[in-house]
Amino acid sequence: MNDIKTLEDLKHIDVDAIVAAVIADDPDAEMIRESLTRSLQEAKAGQFGRVTKIEVSPIAETRHKMGLSQSQFAKAIGISVNTLKSWEQGQRKPSGAAEALLKILGKHPDLVAELG
Repeated sequence: MNDIKTLEDLKHIDVDAIVAAVIADDPDAEMIRESLTRSLQEAKAGQFGRVTKIEVSPIAETRHKMGLSQSQFAKAIGISVNTLKSWEQGQRKPSGAAEALLKILGKHPDLVAELG
């Protein structure tokens, strides 16, 4: 099965295959087969109870572009993981120099290799 990354991707899911995979993974799910099938069919048809959008911080986006974990990225730019987490969660803001470095890395992610 392909990963579902957008709402558009839901239009192309194989409901029966997904239900079968869930039940194969957890035989107790047989009890919810009808409900699961109905819910997946509704999602495929674009009927949602709610859609939740999550805003990702620019710092986390930069880190994701590089394919680095929080600990790898923090080590590369010389900060603690806790500091990086607080930046990504919006609890704190990077200093001027750190913010400038993050902007440069956002535009040129390959430069992170030069920091090590």
